[in-house]
Amino acid sequence: MKLAAIFFILGCFFRFVLIGYQTVALIFFGLALLTLLLHYIPILWMRRLLIGFTIAGVVCLSLIEIPIVAASSGDQPDDAQYLIVLGAGVNGREPSLSLYNRLVAAEQWLTAHPASVAVLSGGQGSGEEISEAEAMYQWLTANGIEKERLYKEEVSASTRENFQYSAILLQDLHQGIIPEPVAVISSEYHLYRAKLFAEQAGIEVIGVPAKTTYPILKLNYFIREGVAVARFWLLGY
Repeated sequence: MKLAAIFFILGCFFRFVLIGYQTVALIFFGLALLTLLLHYIPILWMRRLLIGFTIAGVVCLSLIEIPIVAASSGDQPDDAQYLIVLGAGVNGREPSLSLYNRLVAAEQWLTAHPASVAVLSGGQGSGEEISEAEAMYQWLTANGIEKERLYKEEVSASTRENFQYSAILLQDLHQGIIPEPVAVISSEYHLYRAKLFAEQAGIEVIGVPAKTTYPILKLNYFIREGVAVARFWLLGY
C-alpha cells in the first residue's frame, strides 16, 4: 500500500507540477494501480497473468524503441542545400522548450552550411498566437540567420502534413523537382518517425537531431514516441 501511494504521489507530481511529463506520470499511475491489483487480487494465477501481461508490454515497447534510439543519433553530415525544420508547440508567441531545442540545432546547421536554405514547417495550433513557422522565423532572424534563407510553411497541423506541404514548397524552390537529399531537423526521439513520413511524401532525408534538454523529459518523450511508432506501424499514420 505504501509503495502504491508513493507511485501515485510521483504520478501527481509529474502530471500536475511539471510541464510536459504526462507519459512519465501515466507510468507512475500505472505502477500504482498494478501494485494495488497485485496486493488485492487473491488468486495466484490471476496475479501471474497480470505480471505476464505487464512484462510482455514492456518487452514489446523495448523492441519498438530499438529503431527509434538507433535513428536518434542522426545521419552522417551532408552538404544538403535544403533543410526542413519541423515545428513544435508555441506558448503564445514564444517557442516551447522542444521548439527551442530544434531552433538551436537549425541555427547551428544554417551557420555551418551558409549556402543552404530552410523550410520552416508548422501551422498555428490551439493556444498559439502565431504559427510555429512564424515563431521559428522570428527566432532565427533574431539570431543572425538571413531572412532570404528562410521559407515558411504555415498550413500543416501534423508531421505528415509537415512533409506533404514542405514537398510542394521544395519543388517550387528547386525547378519543380524535390531535391535529394534534404536535411531534416527534429527532436532526436522523433527522427525515426519523421523519416517514415518523409518517405511517404517522396522526400529523401538525412536526420539532424535536436537534443532534448532534460534527461527525464527525454525519457518521457522516447516512451511516448514508442506508442506513436506502434500506431504508425499498425495504421500508417
